Amino acid sequence: MNLFIFIISYFFISILGSLSYVGVLLFTFMLIKKAFHMNETKWRDLFKYWKGKGLYVVMILPYLITLVIIYPLSLLWFEWINFEYSTVGAITIILLLTLTGIFKFSKLEGMVLNRIQGN
Repeated sequence: MNLFIFIISYFFISILGSLSYVGVLLFTFMLIKKAFHMNETKWRDLFKYWKGKGLYVVMILPYLITLVIIYPLSLLWFEWINFEYSTVGAITIILLLTLTGIFKFSKLEGMVLNRIQGN
């Protein structure tokens, strides 16, 4: 039964993490735009900085912020539902989200490099 609760919790925390990531990412783009008065040329220069690493960094920093936000929320969730190993469950959720993020961002890096080298 505990495994079933953990899997359902992972599913819902993953959805919450994805929505949080999109929100933090959009907020980051809005903040960069306001702070640096970005126009098309500045955005292009930022995204092409260091062979596409600029875009990659702008995408990864909000993901790390999201992981920092999700950890206490998942810990609170597991304590609220009286999960026996709440700390282990929260750490496992963060590790699973990190592993999926590594695979997604490594694929994104290849796509960005191909796109920049093509232009």
